[in-house]
Amino acid sequence: MSVLPKSLDKVLEEEIYIREDINQVQDALIRLDVNVSETFKNFYIQYAGPFWEEYVPFELLDIAEEEKNMESYTLISRNEHGFPKQFLVLSEMSANAVLVLDTVTDKVYTVNFEGGDELLLKGELEETWSSFFEFLKAYFNC
Repeated sequence: MSVLPKSLDKVLEEEIYIREDINQVQDALIRLDVNVSETFKNFYIQYAGPFWEEYVPFELLDIAEEEKNMESYTLISRNEHGFPKQFLVLSEMSANAVLVLDTVTDKVYTVNFEGGDELLLKGELEETWSSFFEFLKAYFNC
């Protein structure tokens, strides 16, 4: 199996999505103190966000670029909601919910802040996608 979905390069072929400084990705992962899947790492090394697709109604954040990014939202969630370091917030908040990656299992969750966050922390929330690869396929419809 390929590390990234086959036709992702066609979906993200515009120049604005090309990552210019790949060191930003590794630096952010070091600051966040997480190990991520090869799919996650390769996606963000190759592509820079943010991204917006209609198939999954969340703005997918870039890991380090822009003021609002995955690193800043993850740190807020750690400080304000007690998220452990294994969770990365992947998206802007939409309808009081965010997308969260469990870096240990590579599962992606849709987490609302009306009880879903508590279920996630207890390990009782069912994942929305079984892996970051499956999430990318759904998000970009490829």
